[in-house]
Amino acid sequence: MFFIIGRPRSGTTMLRMLFEAHPNVVIPPESPFIISLYKKYGKITRWDEPVIRRFAADLLKQRYFDKWLVTEQKLMALLQNAGGETTFQAMVKQVCLTYESVYEKSGIKLIGDKNPYYSLYINRIHKLFPAAKIIHLTRDYRDNYLSLTNVNFEVPIVPLVVYRWKFAWRLAYRLRKQHPGLVYPLRYEDLAANPEAEFGKLCDFLGIHFDPSVMKFYEKKPEVEKAYAGSNDISIIHKSLLNPISTSRMNLWKTQMTPKQIRMADAVAGKTGALAGYTPQYPGFSLGIWLQTIPMQVYGWLMYRMLLLGDHLPYHLRNTLGRLLGIFLKLYWKFNQRKVKPLR
Repeated sequence: MFFIIGRPRSGTTMLRMLFEAHPNVVIPPESPFIISLYKKYGKITRWDEPVIRRFAADLLKQRYFDKWLVTEQKLMALLQNAGGETTFQAMVKQVCLTYESVYEKSGIKLIGDKNPYYSLYINRIHKLFPAAKIIHLTRDYRDNYLSLTNVNFEVPIVPLVVYRWKFAWRLAYRLRKQHPGLVYPLRYEDLAANPEAEFGKLCDFLGIHFDPSVMKFYEKKPEVEKAYAGSNDISIIHKSLLNPISTSRMNLWKTQMTPKQIRMADAVAGKTGALAGYTPQYPGFSLGIWLQTIPMQVYGWLMYRMLLLGDHLPYHLRNTLGRLLGIFLKLYWKFNQRKVKPLR
């Protein structure tokens, strides 16, 4: 297996489409079931009929799993065939193989899993699949913020979004330093500007041949739209998903963000932004700007620590803390919006 990890709206879905078009790769749409179900099933070594039925029922309830267009009958048949004395990791692979791509396949060599959600759990993914290689995709933190304002994934507060970007980047960076050769860092901007060359490097990294036909993944647009008819995942969230790769979504922050927003983003990203390869427009320190970013940086720190420690807390306590943090965020957002004057 291999994993594609990066913040939401960082180009991970675009990269997934390139791999999905590869004849030797299976890479289903995202569904973070590995993290959701590992605690319940991660230590099971005997997969008998009752366990498999519970596992299949839980899978069908997972977020976005309906995008795989897998029937319960097919899922059960493949899981039952792989059952017996086996591991959670082996069953994960069987689940991924239930996905049927619209692209032609001729000998599967790799199973991929693209999930922005795993940015927070990259160390856990590595622990579960220590031999799996990871592609870490990064996008300019300012363009990442702008792209997130077009969807309802996160509350569009500049310092909070950029703090999340920084937190996730540093997790991947530390794992890369600990395990050289395991994590491949890739910037969205480099992939968009030179998709064929960069994808060729990724194929070398994963040990598969480069197939130039993947660059025409968008030619399957009619088949994909037919398969996902009525799904917002294609028509709204990824409007340009099935178009040729271009650089049209790069550096939009230079014209669409206010100077104050850029200052706040640069202040929060700090040295991490520069280490990731992005030049701040306002590199100097401003105490006023820094103080304005503190509430959301503290919120982000608390939120992530709660999520990472969540497995060790009682379920009800974890939910209570989550609700309290959510209430604080909404109140802060409403208060902040009242102070914002419309641009002329």
